[in-house]
Amino acid sequence: MEMITLSVIGFFSGILSGLAVGGGTLLVPALILLLDVPQHQAQALALTTFLPMSAVALATHFKNGNVRPKLAFLLALGAITGAIGGALLANYLPGALLRKIFGFFLVGMGGYELISRPKKK
Repeated sequence: MEMITLSVIGFFSGILSGLAVGGGTLLVPALILLLDVPQHQAQALALTTFLPMSAVALATHFKNGNVRPKLAFLLALGAITGAIGGALLANYLPGALLRKIFGFFLVGMGGYELISRPKKK
């Protein structure tokens, strides 16, 4: 049963990653709530699965002309620096606090999406 649950979670996380919503928004809570994975491990697993999901999504978006390489490179430099700092910080924070931070982030982003105006094209 665990293999089926993992496959379903992975499938929907992959869809969210392909849509650039972020598979971790589903993956982390699902691992914690459905499979009783500790917070630190759930976040590490989400980051690990992010690599192949991102590679596939990137190739697809690049093929469709949706990637601006210079902008992506500059964002990646900042993201790498932030990821190193975040990972080092996460090692010092208890799982319960990480769970709350992640939850507040999800609620905050959801609230922002509800109240933000669509951009005109």
